Amino acid sequence: MEKYGILSLQDYRKQIENCVNCYCGLCNKNCPAYMEYRNAGVSPRGLSEIALALSQGVYDISDLSDEILYSCVGCRACEWYCSENVYLQDKTRNNLVSPATIAEILRSIKVESGTVHPAVRDALNNIVRHGNPYGGLAVEKDEWVKGLEIKDNQSKTILYVGSLVPYEDNAKVMAEATVQILKISGVDFAILGSKEMDSGANARMLGEEGLFEEMVEQNLELFQKNKVEKIICISPHDYDAFVNYYEGIDDIEIVHYTQVLWDIISSRQINLKKRIEKKVAFHDPCYLGRRSEIYDEPRNILGSIPSLRLVELEFSRGNSFCCGGGGTGLWMDLPSVHIDLRRADQIHDAEIECVAVACPICYTMLQAAMKSREYQIEVKDVSQLVKDSLS
Repeated sequence: MEKYGILSLQDYRKQIENCVNCYCGLCNKNCPAYMEYRNAGVSPRGLSEIALALSQGVYDISDLSDEILYSCVGCRACEWYCSENVYLQDKTRNNLVSPATIAEILRSIKVESGTVHPAVRDALNNIVRHGNPYGGLAVEKDEWVKGLEIKDNQSKTILYVGSLVPYEDNAKVMAEATVQILKISGVDFAILGSKEMDSGANARMLGEEGLFEEMVEQNLELFQKNKVEKIICISPHDYDAFVNYYEGIDDIEIVHYTQVLWDIISSRQINLKKRIEKKVAFHDPCYLGRRSEIYDEPRNILGSIPSLRLVELEFSRGNSFCCGGGGTGLWMDLPSVHIDLRRADQIHDAEIECVAVACPICYTMLQAAMKSREYQIEVKDVSQLVKDSLS
């Protein structure tokens, strides 16, 4: 797959015009932002029309509301359903008709204007100063890694826990469960601690393309210095950044932790013995499923847990519905857009006891949504369920 470069509205002009001149409407199918806000301006085609008007000088970036700029969660459903993209064999950013990409470019223009939303500004400033969007101190991460008692810190395989760990509780829980399973399985791996910077995925979602490029440079230098040969990612967003956006990383194997866990389970390096008698559904993260086409491994893992009854949600696999945390959703709240609550309602309709996740952002968004709706549905990461079955 061709690596993605920084694009401007002019670079994307052909795709914008193709979108504006199309009337099929398939891109609106399951577009979370449009379904929530019901404003044509946040619809896939609406974003293309706005982008075209901006490039022609009809609008200025200051004319666009926060809802227009930040409602898109980058779930890529518009790319998935687009009739023009269906038959493309080379689905690179330069070829795809993608209003999600347009939203990223609009946010980038907003950042360049110096007038971004305070929540976005704070997250970006924290990435610049601390390497993570929460402003967590480096010493916290190093102390957390030290407490894990990982024997081989010189391994050429690293568990890339991402910049949310250990500063966000759910992300930390996921990482700790994964670490415990890898240790029990005898997998040789290291964690780089505070040396590990944000992959750039968060910076890109927030609209800071220049900062993303800096993150790429720093991480590539770090990987080369540590002679990294394999990266196990906790977050699908980090996985996507490495696989699709990094140049010069082709000699490093990139995998998601669910792929590693399934290899461990299928090769009988561990035995899942404890019964988990629950009705469970897997929520496909947008960047793990639709974006990276990793659908089977998480389901295979859950299906191998004794007594666990795995069911499918109505919106699943490539048709999955976003948790609402993509784009800027994890950091800012738009009063008219509650994608996380809509997804919680869909999960509730399945009459399950637990929803399994495989993304720290999905974990946080869905857990908060279940609490807000007062639904008695557990949200657990796949690695947690595996660990519970080992106990």
